[in-house]
Amino acid sequence: MAANRDTVLFQLLSANFQSTADQPFTQIYSGTAFAISAIVCRQRTGAATVACVGGIYDGSNKSGNVLVAATQSWLTLGAGVMVIAGLAALTANTILTATPILSLTTGSTGACTGDLFIYGWDMT
Repeated sequence: MAANRDTVLFQLLSANFQSTADQPFTQIYSGTAFAISAIVCRQRTGAATVACVGGIYDGSNKSGNVLVAATQSWLTLGAGVMVIAGLAALTANTILTATPILSLTTGSTGACTGDLFIYGWDMT
């Protein structure tokens, strides 16, 4: 990976937006430390309904660093729509090393899956 190049670091394909269980991302870059520039989600199937909210953390069971707040709404996930998650303040100046985990607080009542992508820089 070229230095100072913003790229996809992690992905979570077909994340289940009905589930409140931990859903870890898959690392797709070869480094051991990273900085986040954006987290984007696109709808894969269905559509989120009612209160579909939850965050992204670097520890299990909503622990560790908060990368995206537990109040993040994923409700607008639907055909042709993407959600750009609001990043927590720490992502502006923190080098991270742990695998991110999506952990919803309240799942969608309707079936919905989405693909999430974490963009940033390899800081290894």
